[in-house]
Amino acid sequence: MQDSADLPDDGRETHKTTLKPRAIFVAALVFCLIGGASWLVARQMEQGRDHILGANARLLAMGLGERIDETINANLHALENFADSWQGDAPVDERQYLAHASPLQSRFQALQAINWISPNYIIKYVAPIKGNVPAMGADLKRHPIAGPVLDIAFDQRQTQITPTLELLQGGRGFAAYVPVISATGEVIGMVNGVFRIRTMLSSVLESDYLAGYTIRVRENDSVLFEMQGDSTDPKLTETTRINVAGRQWQIDVTADPTVAGFSIITPGMISSFGAILAALIAALLFWYANRDIGPTGRNLQRLRGRENISDLALTISRADGHLRLMSPETASFFDLREEDYGFIRLYNIAPEFQSDGTSSHRAQDKLLTAINQGDIEVRREWVVRSSEGVHVVCDLLMTPSETHPDCVDVILHHNPAANAAVNRLRYLATHDPLTGLPNRALFDDRLNQAVAHAKRYEKLLSVLVVDIDNFRAVNDRYGADVGDETLRSISGRLRATVREKDTCARLSGDMFAIIATDLSEAEGAALVAERIVEAISHPIPISGEEIRLHVSVGVALYPNDARAPSQLLANADAAMYRAQKSAESSYCFFVETMNNVMHARLSLETQLRRAVDEKRFILEYQPRFRLSDHGVSGFEALLRWVDDSGQRHLPPDFIAVADRTGLLAPLGRWIIKTACSQIDQWRTEGYVPVPIALNLSGRQFIQADIIKNIVEETERQDIHPALIEIEVAEDIAMRDPERSLTQFYRFSEAGISLTLDQFGAANSSLRYLKRFPIQRIKLSRNLFNIELDEQPENSVLNPAVRLCKSLNRRVVAVGVETEEQLAMLGAADCDELQGFIFSPPVKSEETLQYLTRQITTDTSSPTT
Repeated sequence: MQDSADLPDDGRETHKTTLKPRAIFVAALVFCLIGGASWLVARQMEQGRDHILGANARLLAMGLGERIDETINANLHALENFADSWQGDAPVDERQYLAHASPLQSRFQALQAINWISPNYIIKYVAPIKGNVPAMGADLKRHPIAGPVLDIAFDQRQTQITPTLELLQGGRGFAAYVPVISATGEVIGMVNGVFRIRTMLSSVLESDYLAGYTIRVRENDSVLFEMQGDSTDPKLTETTRINVAGRQWQIDVTADPTVAGFSIITPGMISSFGAILAALIAALLFWYANRDIGPTGRNLQRLRGRENISDLALTISRADGHLRLMSPETASFFDLREEDYGFIRLYNIAPEFQSDGTSSHRAQDKLLTAINQGDIEVRREWVVRSSEGVHVVCDLLMTPSETHPDCVDVILHHNPAANAAVNRLRYLATHDPLTGLPNRALFDDRLNQAVAHAKRYEKLLSVLVVDIDNFRAVNDRYGADVGDETLRSISGRLRATVREKDTCARLSGDMFAIIATDLSEAEGAALVAERIVEAISHPIPISGEEIRLHVSVGVALYPNDARAPSQLLANADAAMYRAQKSAESSYCFFVETMNNVMHARLSLETQLRRAVDEKRFILEYQPRFRLSDHGVSGFEALLRWVDDSGQRHLPPDFIAVADRTGLLAPLGRWIIKTACSQIDQWRTEGYVPVPIALNLSGRQFIQADIIKNIVEETERQDIHPALIEIEVAEDIAMRDPERSLTQFYRFSEAGISLTLDQFGAANSSLRYLKRFPIQRIKLSRNLFNIELDEQPENSVLNPAVRLCKSLNRRVVAVGVETEEQLAMLGAADCDELQGFIFSPPVKSEETLQYLTRQITTDTSSPTT
């Protein structure tokens, strides 16, 4: 008998709260999930911060490298101009030399001394005299550092600098030696400049916006200049290199950790906050899961099923099988809501047919009829479809409801053994046992679905019927076993030609069908057909022999050729029979006009493939002229295709086809190789090389190996990468400006020159235009290709040119054909011009007329 202490005054049973293992598990799991997620977020935040700071440091290092390079070149250029002023004759006395040297030394603070060295290595004059008198008369021939550098400067007749050294004037610096060459070609002396590095770089590096960065300039392990910032983390350090008169300097930049507010919220704060939040939520869930639920707190939709069956429980109407009640497990399994009551029936949660072949609707009606005729319970095997579309076999138990007279309770108990058998039967019913491809029944079902999808989303759909023309001869000659192996090989090749979302099925013995969905144009169906013809036409090695097959493909399009699935398949079949009569291994469209267009494209692609293999292409070169002196500043390489008949084709006739079919990659490598060979040929024949510009398509611009190909070819030909210019159209660069910026910097780091083409034809962002590391901007013809008397006063040509010049970019006008355009562009102060008014594109041998002879061959730096 129950102790009265366990009963309250009203006699009801009390409920004691106990520690439930499930509550502990849930709380621990949630704590681990949220805590782990917080740790991952903190980790991702730290990695993201390091990535952004590293990118910031990298961009700053590149920018400082350019500025330092410009500063050093400006000082060296000033010293070289000073040396050029003595080309007529050497200074006759010290007064004359000081009169010229003192103003230069006052303008360039980093220039500590300017000395005149005679051809016999004796320092003859110094400026300023104060502090440098002991240097006068010194013999530099035996100096361990200056002597070898002077020898090179005299021999090569080029500016040379010494390694960094301690200056007598204090601090570290270097000495530069500039040979002075007379009009007769003799070295009459040497101008020696002594530069203090800290003074030279302080104007660049000691700025307020660089205060938080750690910046170090060094030559190998020797530190030339250092500015300590707020961080010394090596992970945030980026390095760039510059060439200083043949010597490599490194600029190390360590990012400022406070940039962009990264010091406000740290990864440690995220981790701590996540741990606290995880503990709070875990505690709340533990309390909720461990609480004691009274009878009134239970879900009213839960049914009191039999104790030995606890899978899926639901209640349906006796009259028509409509859903009335369901357990939470049932709602979750079928993804149902209370809103589905009165709309969903028992047969709606089952596939169209049961495992015995009977209709699910008809089977439901038989079950309800048995209950309505007095049966206490009805049992049978019942197939249901889960919310994920998986078919599951269950043991169904249907009994009259004890609480609702007009309803029936249904219990569905899972039967794993039956599931395996049903799934196997369903696979055999929907797939070809020999090839594993979908059979005709599954193909028809997927075609109906594909047509419905194409109709709803207004997509283009293609059905292709594939027939192996001479397959019967294979069976007759080699037997059924070889024939079956051949069919398996064919099915494998067909599967490889289509996308994963497309359907490839076997309709009958040697006939296959393909559904190609979501096509953007009819050309996509033609490409599929071409791949099928190519794949099946290759020999099939079986039993030590090669079997060659002929294939005919018929193509029909939705909605162009038919809208009904059955008619679409019939039209593709008709097109296939037409292909059989036209030629061996071919394809045909159902509509003859489409057939002609696609065969013309196929013919063009075939000729292009042969042209690429046989190198039936040439490059023509259109010169680019400086407006200041009409000298040639470079050439643009223009591709021409000479077809089988000898006719020349311009790029608009074939570039799009080459790009789509993948032929542009080998063609691009050939263009790079030919352009580099042309530059090497100019140099070999004694001409001064000038850059050659190459145009890139959108696909070529983002290719990972394009830079590698250029660098390898320039190294092989021993020419500077800057002699190859890359032209990228404005609309290509602005499709994804961040990605373009990254790619531009990769080109720039490799030393390749960059040009933004067709400026003004698309919408450019000034923010990105300033950041793109380009040297030239080519104007779109739209900016100046209008009649002179129709020019409005507010023409955008002049503002466009001023904008480009304000960004320190050279401005090039392309397609100049008339004197009016030339005058207009000259008034707008364009830097360079290119067009038929100067010269049309010419063959390689005709480029020599625009080049100048050089006395010595120099491949160490480009001519710009």
